Amino acid sequence: MKTEMILLAISIVIYVISFILYIYKDSEKTSRILFTVALLVHFALLINRSIIAQHPPFSNLYETMLLLPFLIGCRYLFWKKQIPEDIRWLTILLVVLLLAIAAVLPGELKQPKPLMPALNSIWMYIHVPAYFFGYVSIFIAFIYATYLLVTRNKLEENRRQQLITKMDKEIKICFFFLNLGLITGAIWAYVSWGNYWSWDPKETWALINILILVYYFHLTKPNIVKKAIIIIITFISVIFTYWGVSYLLVGLHSYT
Repeated sequence: MKTEMILLAISIVIYVISFILYIYKDSEKTSRILFTVALLVHFALLINRSIIAQHPPFSNLYETMLLLPFLIGCRYLFWKKQIPEDIRWLTILLVVLLLAIAAVLPGELKQPKPLMPALNSIWMYIHVPAYFFGYVSIFIAFIYATYLLVTRNKLEENRRQQLITKMDKEIKICFFFLNLGLITGAIWAYVSWGNYWSWDPKETWALINILILVYYFHLTKPNIVKKAIIIIITFISVIFTYWGVSYLLVGLHSYT
């Protein structure tokens, strides 16, 4: 655990320095180099955690709080052109904040534990990553939505439409992976517990997230404000599904 905490602290510090340098436009290249270094340290952190826990780092809240910012960081680094320059600094800030939350979680949540028998399945390696790819897209879409709400009257029409188009693409990606996660989760539930659906709180909220996004695609008169509000509501719902359900509602997924 000592090595893990050292790697976590180093990655946060380098991410923060990268963020500060990005704010100064003349230092963007240096910021990107440091972000790459931070991501490599972050990757080493995930490998170290996997070795200690003897399973991939997505079986509890702490591990997923390490994985999610790493995936967002990969989106930023390897698909940079898909994230407009206007909001790249917000993406770096999001990575820093999520990793900082992981760092301050209680010690008992950070203790590695063996997988429960129900989790030790091939479906875990499809179901969980599917959701996290969806979460990455909804987090980025949330950045778009917030940015567009704040700047919608200041942006040129052409620039505004470009951002809306990119935001729409993120929502399509999110919608696909949330559905994939729900379907593979149902199959996994049948394999583990003998039924596809049991109205477990986490299952129900996962379905609610999808139903909210369905409305996004069926707006009769779509505009920035309507789209942004739906995305923000979906984001809040996903956050509750991700964090709130496990601790506030009792169900089959309470161990996560």
